[in-house]
Amino acid sequence: MKVDYNKIYSSYSEENIDYVKRTGLWKAKNICKLIKDEPAESILEVGTGRGDVLNACYPFKLKIGADISEEALKQHHNMYSTHKLVQIDADKPLPFSNNEVDFVLLCDILEHVEDPKPLLREAARVGKNVLLKIPIEDAILLNIMRKINKVEYGPQHPSGHLHCWTISKTQNIIEDAGLKIIRSKFLPMPVDLLEKKYLLKNITVSFLSFADIFTINNFFSRILIGGSYFAVARK
Repeated sequence: MKVDYNKIYSSYSEENIDYVKRTGLWKAKNICKLIKDEPAESILEVGTGRGDVLNACYPFKLKIGADISEEALKQHHNMYSTHKLVQIDADKPLPFSNNEVDFVLLCDILEHVEDPKPLLREAARVGKNVLLKIPIEDAILLNIMRKINKVEYGPQHPSGHLHCWTISKTQNIIEDAGLKIIRSKFLPMPVDLLEKKYLLKNITVSFLSFADIFTINNFFSRILIGGSYFAVARK
């Protein structure tokens, strides 16, 4: 059963929209840091949604957004009319030629497709480089909270996530698809981007952020609460 993304985007509140914009700026900033010394004329984002991340990717002159949701693309066009938009199904071959763009961006989409490897291969076919931002959610405290709240991954997951990965699992999927990871980094979500209503989560993340000052590669956050894996990969 497919997730109804039109329904999800239609139900966004002003609070949802503001949160997506703020987190989108953070994602784009860290994505762009990975490619600051590379030529970057054109970018295609698969699973572009409202377009906040794509719009904030500052180096690119040509920005193409692709998504399965008509509602997302409508909102995207209303916000960022200079972007070229295409409706696609990420589970099928992408309607673009080989090496058509400098970068293909897969930001928070691999966890939404049944088998991410074909999409990774398609991204590497269409783009000379593949930019990745993947949630790392297989973490001890997150797993405990999911069991308490009886939340399962699949089409019924609140965010439509079909998969839950560690960093090593994520890296294996990328490499098994035939891509080589050029640069990567793991980052926990900054405390100032957390939703204020989750007080316990805010306190926990604040404590772990402080503890990670004394660790390598955000060890405590990575193991206990997860975060985001950013990478550049290519064939």
